[in-house]
Amino acid sequence: MSSLHPESTRPLNILLISPQGKMDEDSNQKPLFHMALAVLTSLTPKQHTISLVDEHFHDPIDYDGNYDFVGITSRTIEATRAYEIADRFRQKGKKVVLGGLHISFNPEEAAEHADTIVIGEADNLWTTLLDDAAEGRLQPVYNAKDFPPVKEIVPIDYARIAASSKRGKVDGTKSIPIYVTRGCPFNCSFCVTPNFTGKQYRSQDPQKLKQQIEEAKRHFFKENGRTSKPWFMLTDENLGIYKKKLWEALDLLKECDITFSVFLSINFLEDETTVRKLVDAGCNFVLAGLESIKQSTLEAYNKGHVNTADKYIKIISDCRKAGLNIQGNFLFNPAIDTFEDIDELVQFVKKHHIFMPIFQIITPYPGTQMYKDYKDKGLIVNEDWERYNALHLVIKSDRYDPLLFQYKVLKSYTDIYSWGAIIGRITNNPKKLINLVTNIAFRNHLRKELTTFEKTHKLTPARLQQVS
Repeated sequence: MSSLHPESTRPLNILLISPQGKMDEDSNQKPLFHMALAVLTSLTPKQHTISLVDEHFHDPIDYDGNYDFVGITSRTIEATRAYEIADRFRQKGKKVVLGGLHISFNPEEAAEHADTIVIGEADNLWTTLLDDAAEGRLQPVYNAKDFPPVKEIVPIDYARIAASSKRGKVDGTKSIPIYVTRGCPFNCSFCVTPNFTGKQYRSQDPQKLKQQIEEAKRHFFKENGRTSKPWFMLTDENLGIYKKKLWEALDLLKECDITFSVFLSINFLEDETTVRKLVDAGCNFVLAGLESIKQSTLEAYNKGHVNTADKYIKIISDCRKAGLNIQGNFLFNPAIDTFEDIDELVQFVKKHHIFMPIFQIITPYPGTQMYKDYKDKGLIVNEDWERYNALHLVIKSDRYDPLLFQYKVLKSYTDIYSWGAIIGRITNNPKKLINLVTNIAFRNHLRKELTTFEKTHKLTPARLQQVS
């Protein structure tokens, strides 16, 4: 049980780390800090000292620091690196706590590298863990299911995060993360959220949200930078559950005088009022899972009854005219997508100047129903977690050589960030500065990835003929 007076717990010196997977990208879209660690920082009583380290920004790790314990959060792509860091700290006699998405679904694997494992959302177990750490009685496992459900969103303490992290102020070309909501009531097979948080959908108190935005501006926004407004990345799993709630959230954000990006279902963008509210509220761009322009592929993803390529074109065109960028996320599966399909999509993306497109290879992440289904059918052929970055093929491929399929996707991905395609996007889409900054960042990263891939795998001209 948690202490009745957490503020009376012996002061602790805590290091919290967000590791970077070795194949994780240095993206311009990365938020200033990891929201899971932000939540823990905000929940921690003031007598404790917290240091935040984020390897996505290449923060150094002090393995000789005098820490009472080290907490590390991990997605699947970061798991191997998280274990390396944990092992090194434990070799030096430090207590290590591992948590996060990957750890929650692979606790036995993770337990080999930690003194303590946290499973699920840590909000309501954190002060208990701190009490136990202070008394020298850390338990092997803290499972969110053994504590009350997380019914409210903790307000993020941006002042404390600024003091605890190595991040300084930024202009509106780099994003400050914030929650409006947490959780999602739906049960998509490719998504880990319902199995991690359950289906409970929680919204921020409007007044507290406004206060957090103002605090975030004070501590993280450079007012004399290149932009007049800060860019907030809404880290909601699903802001748009239904239209009325979405409109309420957008009306609230409009009052905050910011710009922001958000993930939304493409179907919300058929509604003119929703698009207008997004633009009026300051939305820079919406990330939408378009998946494919091939109807049979959309049907395989259970989206064919509501989505078509023609519908995408109309929505993107209408949003563009209204002043809203739509970032399209496309998915490739060797069982249903041919090289010709990939070529057709490249032309589609270029012709319609899709804003900052993302190409991904289908990847069943641990904790999803998709992973369970693929695992049960024996279709997962690689569990090297470093390769779970959606640019490697980790499932069985009968149609194509796995290496060549990966190369085809990566080469095509790089191709859509040619200078000609970038100029087309900047010319035809709203928000010119964010188009320029993000497209150049994607181009530089993808060209580096492609060069590394070609050198690593020593692809011969004869083999590459099979890709063209």
